[in-house]
Amino acid sequence: MRIHTVKITNFKSCYGTPEFNFDELEGLVKLSGPIGSGKTLLCEAIQWGLLGTVKGQTNPSLISWNTDACEVEITLTSKNKEVYIRRNIREPLVVEVDGKSLMASNKRNAQTILEEDIYDVPKLAIIKMCLISFNGFSSLADMNPGQTKEFIDEIFGFKLFTEYNQIVQEEKRQIQNSVVKLTAMHEENINQINNLKEKKRQQQMQLDSSIDLTSLRSERLAYVEEGKACKEEYTKIDNKYKEEEEAINNEKLSYFKKKNEYATLGKQEKNFINTFKDGKCPTCSHEVDPSLMEEHRVKMLEYAAAYKVEESNENLANAKLIEKRKEHSEALVDLTKKMNELKVKINKIDSDIAIYNNNVKMINENYDDLIKTCEDKITDIKNQLDDADKEITEWQEMEELLTKTLRYKLLDSLIPHINKSIRFFIDRLDQPYRIEYDQEFKAHIYTDSFEREIAYANLSTGQKKTVDIAIVFGILQNVISNVDMNVLIMDELMSNMDSDARNVMLSVLKESMSEGKSIFIVNHAEMNDDYFDHKIRVNLKNYRVRVQLKKKDEPKDVIVRASNYEKIF
Repeated sequence: MRIHTVKITNFKSCYGTPEFNFDELEGLVKLSGPIGSGKTLLCEAIQWGLLGTVKGQTNPSLISWNTDACEVEITLTSKNKEVYIRRNIREPLVVEVDGKSLMASNKRNAQTILEEDIYDVPKLAIIKMCLISFNGFSSLADMNPGQTKEFIDEIFGFKLFTEYNQIVQEEKRQIQNSVVKLTAMHEENINQINNLKEKKRQQQMQLDSSIDLTSLRSERLAYVEEGKACKEEYTKIDNKYKEEEEAINNEKLSYFKKKNEYATLGKQEKNFINTFKDGKCPTCSHEVDPSLMEEHRVKMLEYAAAYKVEESNENLANAKLIEKRKEHSEALVDLTKKMNELKVKINKIDSDIAIYNNNVKMINENYDDLIKTCEDKITDIKNQLDDADKEITEWQEMEELLTKTLRYKLLDSLIPHINKSIRFFIDRLDQPYRIEYDQEFKAHIYTDSFEREIAYANLSTGQKKTVDIAIVFGILQNVISNVDMNVLIMDELMSNMDSDARNVMLSVLKESMSEGKSIFIVNHAEMNDDYFDHKIRVNLKNYRVRVQLKKKDEPKDVIVRASNYEKIF
């Protein structure tokens, strides 16, 4: 993360709108001023602008006295994105990324996006690097292991292991609670399945006891066989009737044909008689032989007699057919009745069996669906339990990693680097010491003259200062090298040091750690300006502000101490 500019408006004791361009402040920057002038204010403004919080500060306390609001504007580059932030205590948070407004539902959501997706420096690193107090560094070599470990944990973020482990334990506890609940749900569903199966079995038994399927099926089979016999007898009678009916119909047809033939011949004779009834030919008027007329009259009567005979035969045949139909119907009545009765009985049995089958189906569907639902729940619960077991194992492994493995490995890798850095600075300071921290963060001091360890308390004041400088910068170099941010503010880095020690520290700091960074050195004591690339002074000015002290009082002029930043090039 590279911060380009910071613009501060009415923040805490700073009145007005100072603006800082960090692209123009690379190297060592001296930030000086009297006590209470607001030297740490810049760091707090950066923290608030980036994170929206300042440790130990409430929002109202951030507003300059007798002003309505405070505001911080920051431009920076992070993850190759140009970011603009305007945080006003009275207004919504404004964030622009590459010139486009950040879409977020609220301030909290926008801040989360900033910290998780946009910033390439962790929140902890920003907090620790914006303001580092080095008041305790002067006695690092004389601290007990617990104090030293606590300090190193704070600077290098190792205390996160404890915080993360608490999170891990809470997550593991929640999962274990879930396992208890899931196990109870698993047992509950198993019991439910057993209860459902038992209810299903009981209803099935009750249903089976209400009907004798074997007897019904045997009875139905007997009815079917009897029906088949009746059907065969019916078919036999029906076929015999059809044969007799066909013979009678053939006989009727023969009588019908003969009757029609005699009727035709009789009509012919009658037409002849009617034509010559006057005794003369109507055409030629000749006399007709009376014997001829008599002959035709006799034939006509014969044909009429023959017609009646055939008509009588036809009627007899028809009567015979009617009698046969009656006999056929009477013969089938009993069979038809019996077959209908058998059909009713078979249908009744089929209906009873169908009702039984439907009841069985309903029982199966009702209980099987419920059982299937419980089984699906059990499967899901088992999967959740398996996942929970895996998660618990993973959290346990994470707990082991955080509490032991990872911490030890990091310490094992960190301490050699710190010792190497200390040796580097001891050499740069041209001091005859060898200083090493062991795995318990205990400092061991050796001199070139003595191979045995000497106590820190046995060193002279000057020797203690050089040892402290080497330790400070050995640790500080590891801090700076692991933070990818261009702005670092170090408060009271050189407290209680003489001018020579301060000059040595500034020289080493400038040469070894200032490249590509803006390192602000905040200190009350005087420092040699020659080591600094930039100087910024904070002055106190007296502002006369009209305020209403009480409602009933008239406004009065009150003297307010306010900060004023002045850059000296």
